[in-house]
Amino acid sequence: MRYIFIVIAGLVIFCGTYAAWWLLNAFACAMATTGCGGFSLAWHDWEALQYFMPTFVAGAALFFYGLWKMFR
Repeated sequence: MRYIFIVIAGLVIFCGTYAAWWLLNAFACAMATTGCGGFSLAWHDWEALQYFMPTFVAGAALFFYGLWKMFR
């Protein structure tokens, strides 16, 4: 039962980080002075992504660790 909480915590961390990354890109698009019809998540742009990558990895690791323990 406690591994379900680990899975949920990992999923919340991962999804929260993804939402923050999405909002950062949306904010950058809105701040563009030339206008922006849409935006994309720039995974190749490591400058801002380097701050989000540790929590992406931590959330995914918690999620898969909990799944592994649940089904083992």
